[in-house]
Amino acid sequence: MNNQFAVIGLGLFGTALCEELERQDAEVLAIDIDEVRTRQVATFCSHVIVADATDENTVAELGLAEFDIVFVAIGDSLETSILTTLVLKEAGVKKVWVKARDKFHAKILKKVGADKVINPEWDMGRRVAQSMFDTRLVDYLELGHDMVLTEFVIGLQLNDRTLADLDLLQQTEFQLLAIKRGQTLHNVLTGTLTLALGDILILAGNKHAIDRWLDKQ
Repeated sequence: MNNQFAVIGLGLFGTALCEELERQDAEVLAIDIDEVRTRQVATFCSHVIVADATDENTVAELGLAEFDIVFVAIGDSLETSILTTLVLKEAGVKKVWVKARDKFHAKILKKVGADKVINPEWDMGRRVAQSMFDTRLVDYLELGHDMVLTEFVIGLQLNDRTLADLDLLQQTEFQLLAIKRGQTLHNVLTGTLTLALGDILILAGNKHAIDRWLDKQ
């Protein structure tokens, strides 16, 4: 069975979240108290409902405790966001991820039991700053505890080099997960594989180890 996710709050962020989850063939339940928003999301999401997620009976009837992750993407009311998070955790939802407006909001969400708090503007700002620092990085995502996932583009300097040349397969603190070449994703990797201009390396592991490797290139 595909993973089951619920998204509560169908503003711009919640709608984008639903659309991407649907694109990844996940089971998605989209929820909002505003019928207009639910009608818009229903054009691409098959499971959409108008409901008040601050109501304990509603949360129980929807069976949200059985979902893998419930994401609270309510952005227009801090009180509703916090109350929804509290109700979900008291209902036994295993993982509640919540969009925070600011650090104060994030601190309260953690105190009421949110399993993961996401501040889109703060996170994006850090990722943009990292990309500005090293233009070879096309994407950068912090995973916590100094762990990151990043994409590194091959330029002229590394064109025609092999993975063995770059000592990528012997790393112990980070790992080369795959290589994107055009529309193709290569995940069968050997030392003899030759890199081409524009290839994108997908790396995951310790941030400092990746930074040290980048400094040598």
